[in-house]
Amino acid sequence: MSDLQRVVSVLPDGTFNHNVMRNAVELLGAAIEARGLEHVILDGGSADFQRQIMTCVAEPHTALYLGHRFYDLSLTYSEAGGPARRNLFEVLDRPVFAMLQDHPFSRFMWPRIEGASQTAHFVAPTPEFEAEARFVNPRLSHFHTVAAVVTEVPPAAEEIRLLAERPLDVFMSCGFNQTTPTVEQLRAQYVRTGSPMVKVIDEVYETGLTLRDGSMLTLFLDSCTRHFGEPPRLSHPMSKVDLSVMLVLSCLDLRIRLDRRLNTVAGLARLDPALRIVVTWNPTRRSMIPGLEQRPNIELVGAVEAARARRLFLAAKFAINVTPTYTTVVTERVSNAMLLGACVISDKNSYLAERFGEGKEILFMDDCDPSGLQPYFRERLDDAQAIAEAGRRKALTEFTTANFADDLIAVMRAAL
Repeated sequence: MSDLQRVVSVLPDGTFNHNVMRNAVELLGAAIEARGLEHVILDGGSADFQRQIMTCVAEPHTALYLGHRFYDLSLTYSEAGGPARRNLFEVLDRPVFAMLQDHPFSRFMWPRIEGASQTAHFVAPTPEFEAEARFVNPRLSHFHTVAAVVTEVPPAAEEIRLLAERPLDVFMSCGFNQTTPTVEQLRAQYVRTGSPMVKVIDEVYETGLTLRDGSMLTLFLDSCTRHFGEPPRLSHPMSKVDLSVMLVLSCLDLRIRLDRRLNTVAGLARLDPALRIVVTWNPTRRSMIPGLEQRPNIELVGAVEAARARRLFLAAKFAINVTPTYTTVVTERVSNAMLLGACVISDKNSYLAERFGEGKEILFMDDCDPSGLQPYFRERLDDAQAIAEAGRRKALTEFTTANFADDLIAVMRAAL
C-alpha cells in the first residue's frame, strides 16, 4: 500500500458543464489540502496533457480523480489481426478514481463506461448507479457510495436575504436537452420493421413520466422481457444490436426528463401572472409550451453559467427542482438552492421525502404541477421563510465538501 500524498483531478476546460464541474473540484481541492494533501487540477485540453498524465500515473503516491471525459483514456496499437484498443490505466494496472454523476446508460456516458478500465474505482452519491454501470460493462467491479455534495461556496451571512426582500419569486434551473434521434423517429423505425420494441417504447415512456420510485433500467429490462421473451444482455464490446438497445434506453430516459420539466414550466404558466419567474429554457422555443406566450412575467434565459445561476438562486424566493430519473440522489439543484437560502419546491419521491421534512425543509408539488403551493408565494411567505432556513441548515451540515473529501480520500487510501 502506498501512502497517499497528492490528488490530481483531471478535468476538461473550464467552460464544460457551465463551470459546475470545475467549481465542485476547486471546492474539493481546498478540502483535500485542508487534510494535509496536495491537490492539482490537470486540464485535459492542455497541449501538454498526455505527458502530464503519464507523469502522474508513474507516481505511486498520487491518486488520479477523473472527470467523465477521461474514463476511457486509451492507447491503440497494431498487430497482425488489426489495431487493438486498451484502456491506459488497465494496461498499467493503475487504480484510478472517478465520480458517477449521471446514469451510466445515458448517451454521453455509456461509451465511456464501456471503455473504462477494470482498475477504475467509481464513487457516487448513490448505490443505484452500480447496477447500471455493470449492465453497460460487467467487467467493472469497484464501486463506492460517498456523500452527496453542494457545488457552490457557502455564502457569507450578509449575502442571504430574507425571502420577502428577494426580487425574484421563482427560479427554475435545469437542462432541457432534446434527443437525436427523437423518440418518435426511433418508434417509427421499429414500426417499419414490425419489432416489439414499439411496445417497449410506448410502455416505458408512459410509465416513466410518472414513475418516481422505480429504476428506469429495471422498467426498461422488464418491458423488454415481456415483449421479447428475455432481457437484453450486452456483449463487450457492444454489437450493433446492443448499440441500438442502448440508444432506445438513453433516448427514452432523456425524453422523460425533458417532458417532466416542460410539464412543470406549463404549470408555472398557470400561476399568478404577477409573479416574477425565471426559467433556463431557450427563449426561441417559448411557443412550444401552452400558455407561455401570454406570460411575459416568465423570463426565459437559456442555459446559464454557474456564477449566474448562483446569483439567481440568491435572488429567488423559491427554487423549482424537477427530479431526474434517479431514485436515491439529492441533486445539486436541491442542495445548492438550499445552501443559497431559497425555499425548494420539488416533485416528490420516497427518498427525498425521507431526507427532508415536507413543509419543514422542502415543499413537494403534485407530480409536476406547482399550482397547489400558490399560497406560499404570498400569504404564507413566513412559512416559506422557515422552510428555507431549515433547508439551509441541512445543506450546511449534510452536503458539505468536507464530508465528500473524507469519503473520497478513504477510498483512495484503501485502493493505492
